[in-house]
Amino acid sequence: MSSARIARQKVIPAIQKSQHGKVIAIASRNVDVARQVAQTHQIPVICPSYEDLINLREIDAVYIPLPNHLHVEWASRAIETGKHVLCEKPLGMNKMEVTQLEHISRQYPKQLISEAFMYRYHPQWRRTRQFIRSKSIGELQSIHVHFSYDNKDPNNIRNKLALGGGALMDIGCYGISVARWLFEGEPRRVCAHMVRHPEFGTDTFTTILLDFPQGSATVVCATQMKRYQRVTLVGSHGQITLHTPFNAPPDETVRIDCQDDYEHSTHEIGPIDQYAEQCDRFAAAAIDGEPLVTPISDAVCNMHVIDACFQSEQKDAWVDC
Repeated sequence: MSSARIARQKVIPAIQKSQHGKVIAIASRNVDVARQVAQTHQIPVICPSYEDLINLREIDAVYIPLPNHLHVEWASRAIETGKHVLCEKPLGMNKMEVTQLEHISRQYPKQLISEAFMYRYHPQWRRTRQFIRSKSIGELQSIHVHFSYDNKDPNNIRNKLALGGGALMDIGCYGISVARWLFEGEPRRVCAHMVRHPEFGTDTFTTILLDFPQGSATVVCATQMKRYQRVTLVGSHGQITLHTPFNAPPDETVRIDCQDDYEHSTHEIGPIDQYAEQCDRFAAAAIDGEPLVTPISDAVCNMHVIDACFQSEQKDAWVDC
């Protein structure tokens, strides 16, 4: 649903080469663009509207990479027409919206909805979780996430506040997701400091502190900074560093460095297309009843923390979760 760049460059090619997915229709506000994408990726059906797409009887699921403010509306409509939904993050503009979508999804229990946090499908993260759970670095106590890029285009949706733009919504949500996933729980409180663009109104540089029962997490995200990403996990007697934690190239290996009290090891993983893995795991849930990696309940919890970050910015203080 739409010809967004992430769909054109990442998700559609990945689905087409996945084992259990096939893109058979595309809808876009710009039919000419949709036609070009369809020709490039061998998509047989071009729909003149999103509504025409979700009403196609021959499709099983819809992928939604629309701007954030449209996620809940079109995810709801797709579910109501009997389609499974894989929707880009964040699933909504706030917890209230995502909770509303959760209520709708419960009325259609045969239809799945999942938030597209693609990083969780890369084997580097499965390996990392194994390291954490096996106590290879002792007890996990501290998580550090940095994710930034430089985008000053006023017409880009990531710089439009009303459409759900800004660093926290676009990439900071990854850091929150990582911290919750690895600590396997929810933070007790959060503190967030944001620098906002004088014209866009979006947060261009956000620093978040998350207080968990087991330890703490820091998340730095920025939309007008050098492009960089890194995750470092520190335990009671070791550390793990993921050098390409989120945008892992499908045709390159990625590196994990592990250091404990006695030795250092480097693990090269891949190449693998995490978007294709996402498609196949989503298909396994829809076809075989396998559990979703990112169910809507997880999206509600992640959005709850994001809301708390914005509240913290307004109050200039810690906010309980």
